[in-house]
Amino acid sequence: MLVFHPGDPAEIHFKLGSTSVAMQGKVAQFVRPLLEVHLTGEPVHDGAVHTGMNVLVVVSGGTGIYTAEASIQRYQPQTGQLVLAVNGSFRFQQRRQHERYRCKIPVRLRVVGDSEWVSATCRDISAGGARLYLSQEFVLRSNAVEIIFISPDSQQGVRAIAEVVRTSKLLEESGWELGIRFTEMDRMEKIRFARLLQHWASVEQHEPAKP
Repeated sequence: MLVFHPGDPAEIHFKLGSTSVAMQGKVAQFVRPLLEVHLTGEPVHDGAVHTGMNVLVVVSGGTGIYTAEASIQRYQPQTGQLVLAVNGSFRFQQRRQHERYRCKIPVRLRVVGDSEWVSATCRDISAGGARLYLSQEFVLRSNAVEIIFISPDSQQGVRAIAEVVRTSKLLEESGWELGIRFTEMDRMEKIRFARLLQHWASVEQHEPAKP
C-alpha cells in the first residue's frame, strides 16, 4: 500500500550523456499508472526532457522512500507539469537509520591522497552521512574523500573520511550535489561531530525538517 500523498517531495533522475541529473518537485496526483509531478526548479529546455524518455522517480512519503522506473508522457516547461507513466510497482525502502537535519555548513573536501581542496556547502547532515552542494563539478578519481566541516558555534573544524555514494547535477541551480557516507572518524572528531549534530538538532526544534 502506498502512503505518499499530494505535496510529498519527488525527485526525477535521468542521464544527460554520462551526467546524472536530478529535478526536484512535488507529487500532484497519482492515478495508476500515471503520476503527475509539479517541478519546483527552473524549467528544462533544449530537448533535454522529452516524451518517451526513461527516468527514475524517487518519492519521500510516510515512513520511507518509494522508487520506480517511469517514462515521460507529458512535460510542460512553462508550468513545470510533468506526467509520468510508472512501469510496474513502486519499491519501498525504510527511511535512513539516522535522523537527518537541514543545515548550512561550509565544508572543505578533497579526494583522499590529493593536495587540492575545494569548497562546498553541507545542506543536510546525520550521524551516518551528509548531502553536499558544490557550485562546480568535482572530479572524483576515487569515491573516498576527506572532508572538514566548520562548526557554526565554535568555528572549529570537524574532520572525517567518507565514501561518495551519489552524485547529481542540479539543473535549477547550475551546481552539483554529492551524497556521502561517513567511513572513518577518530574519537575526538566524533565528540566534535556530536556537538555539531546537537547544534542543528536544536535549530530544527523550532523549524522541523522536511523529508
